[in-house]
Amino acid sequence: MTAPAPPPPPGGPGQTITVTPDNVLQARRIIGQAAEDAKARLHHLQHGLRVSPAARDDISTAAAVAWNRHLLVDGDSHFQRLISYVSSVEQLGNQLEEAAKQYGFTEEEIEASFKFGAEQR
Repeated sequence: MTAPAPPPPPGGPGQTITVTPDNVLQARRIIGQAAEDAKARLHHLQHGLRVSPAARDDISTAAAVAWNRHLLVDGDSHFQRLISYVSSVEQLGNQLEEAAKQYGFTEEEIEASFKFGAEQR
């Protein structure tokens, strides 16, 4: 049995959101919190995704290594692609922060809006 190939990297067509001065801070807070939560969950689950050899023979050991490479280790593994996707969501949050600055929000207002969202949970 061989490990399946990882899914293609993110970057295809996605959703479009319209950002205005009225919703930019809320959008940044929601997207930033979602990325933070996803990253924490992935790192929490990472150890549990590791495949152990079913037996102590060479085939079981080699199979476990192959599965772990495809699931966790390789640059294009399932886990690394998920981390890459979360990083792209974090970049979107950073872009929204820049948009908020362009709309005239101060660093303090931007930071306060993010903390306010965290306190609401």
